[in-house]
Amino acid sequence: MTQSNFFVTSMLLLLGLAAAAPVNSPDSTGFRLPIKNKDVKVASIIPNRYIVVYNNTFESKAIDAMEASFAASLKKRNLGKRSLDGKPLSTEVMSLSMNTWRASVLDADDDMFMEMHNSNEVAYIEADAKVHTQAVIAQINAPPGLVRLSHDQAGGKNYVYDESAGEGITAYIVDTGIRATHTQFEGRATFAANFVDRVNTDENGHGSHVAGTIGGATFGVAKKVQLMGVKVLGKDGGGANSGVLQGLNFVMADVKKKGLAGKAVMNMSLGGSRSDAVNSAIQQLAAAGIVPVVAAGNENQNAGNTSPASARAAITVGAIDAKNDAKASFSNFGQSVDIFAPGVDILSVGIKNDQDTNVLSGTSMASPHVAGLSAYLMGLQKQMETPNQVENLMENLAGKTGAAVRGNAQGTTPLIANNGSK
Repeated sequence: MTQSNFFVTSMLLLLGLAAAAPVNSPDSTGFRLPIKNKDVKVASIIPNRYIVVYNNTFESKAIDAMEASFAASLKKRNLGKRSLDGKPLSTEVMSLSMNTWRASVLDADDDMFMEMHNSNEVAYIEADAKVHTQAVIAQINAPPGLVRLSHDQAGGKNYVYDESAGEGITAYIVDTGIRATHTQFEGRATFAANFVDRVNTDENGHGSHVAGTIGGATFGVAKKVQLMGVKVLGKDGGGANSGVLQGLNFVMADVKKKGLAGKAVMNMSLGGSRSDAVNSAIQQLAAAGIVPVVAAGNENQNAGNTSPASARAAITVGAIDAKNDAKASFSNFGQSVDIFAPGVDILSVGIKNDQDTNVLSGTSMASPHVAGLSAYLMGLQKQMETPNQVENLMENLAGKTGAAVRGNAQGTTPLIANNGSK
């Protein structure tokens, strides 16, 4: 398994003595433990696993000491215990660090939870929750969304773009992995890290499809961008917020290691219940000069109810049908949505072989259009290096076209992504 060695560290603990029962079973009114994300659906909860976020007002040494204290407690308390789903409680603590943001992922019983919750060093604790891809139906004979991206109005014929095509920019795809050997990627793709299983390739196809829209030779918006697959979702398209956070942690570390601040884009075409931990991590990425682009979600609801779509630092993308600019029936909406892009019947990379193609619909497909556009604009405008600059230019270009989303929800931006070519 490929993982970052810079900020993500695991502490395998010695086994002590303990006993007890599963914890954190919700009652009829919600959760009896004071978790931060109380709005999460019970079915999405990963039993007894928590994301512990520390106060950034404490020095790093104090947090290190507190984390070590938690680890020492776990080695005694978790032996022989099982979570609500019958799985043994882990004695492993995963430490996360992004700039001044610090967190731990661990399994805990009720007593351990309250010990952590009552610590001054702890800002809040979230229950770990499931996340999933944001793709929906697959259909055949799909029109390319790229044409819409380079024309003011629907009905264009060709994709028009500058030959710079995102050269010098790196795009991180936090998803199901990537089929790096696919001919569409022309040797520009790397399977960079895995935080969900031991299979270092894309067994689902979602991540490769997304990567193809960002930077495929035929299907990509930015045809010269470097592509980095960060696997946080498994073969079934599912994962956990804790794995997503590990993926974001890796992106931060890799960008710092390679000096890519101001030259990196991160796409997350996934979603789940609202998570302040995930949203805060995205804020840290943006502060480090990484452009975060995320899918709005496919529930036809307010995107502010979900993460990462509700992250204020992210560019949140809703989906339209490129044929007529109509809001896709599944697309989420609301003030959290920053821009729309094609997300219906999108042709891109498949994973059956290195020449395979596939057609998918979803805000998962809209988001990589904008991630690719971000890389394209950064490569074109060499002086533009901050996420705010990228978003402002993108919104300015979209506003000049006069196009607007049809059938849009009240209070939602009408802007449709455009590369400024026509």
